[in-house]
Amino acid sequence: MQEFYKSGRFFFTIAVISFGIIQFITGNFMSGFLPVIDTLPGRNFFLYLISTVFLAGGLAMLIPRSARRATLMIGFFLLLLAVYPHLVSLLSDIHNPGPWTSFAETMALAGGAFIIAGDSSVFPSSDTPAPEFPKLRRAGRILFAASLLVFAIQHFMYADYIATLITDWIPFHLFFAYFVGVAFTLATISILVNIKTRLACILLGFMFLFWVIFLHAPRVAANSSKESEWTSMFIALAFSGIFFSLVYESHFAKGSEKKPA
Repeated sequence: MQEFYKSGRFFFTIAVISFGIIQFITGNFMSGFLPVIDTLPGRNFFLYLISTVFLAGGLAMLIPRSARRATLMIGFFLLLLAVYPHLVSLLSDIHNPGPWTSFAETMALAGGAFIIAGDSSVFPSSDTPAPEFPKLRRAGRILFAASLLVFAIQHFMYADYIATLITDWIPFHLFFAYFVGVAFTLATISILVNIKTRLACILLGFMFLFWVIFLHAPRVAANSSKESEWTSMFIALAFSGIFFSLVYESHFAKGSEKKPA
């Protein structure tokens, strides 16, 4: 199973590449993930610039020699996007759950990029000295965990609405809306205090992968021309990849601790 968990970074990479492809194909920003106003000066320039960064950066993440640098670049780029448009949009309408979701998603993906880039088990031949790895991973964990806490709070505050998004063949919609909120809360605590992190990330990783296969993929198939469905599916895939990367990192770290000094 460790090889499967190791593939988490490829799930993340596929999502990043897909963000660029989606914007190139639609000729527009991803409506929920990057809600850029129509009146932004040079909007088309920034559209294709951001799309190129996602596409080229994602492809570079597949090349061993450039993978770590490209992953770091994507992480800092996502942090920049978190400031604009997301933080600006959030501060202008702080009671609207939409900007909170987009902001938290972007911060979580940035944190995921730092987690992956800072994992010496993934990039053992990196030129960056090993002492920087724990700091980078810790920063990524904090960003990712804080974002999960936002999602948890939203699941409790808007459980009735979230229940309507659950596919019909799954029973007890309201129960699962609250259940996922509890899962996010426990995962946040686990990642921050490093207790049962491996178990929590295995469960959440498979939960997001379940959503990709059984919730998002059917919605994409039924609405293949709807950009938001594609974007949501690849965001869920990226989250699954981040959780699995944390599982693999935890396994590698535990194995390292057993080695004699």
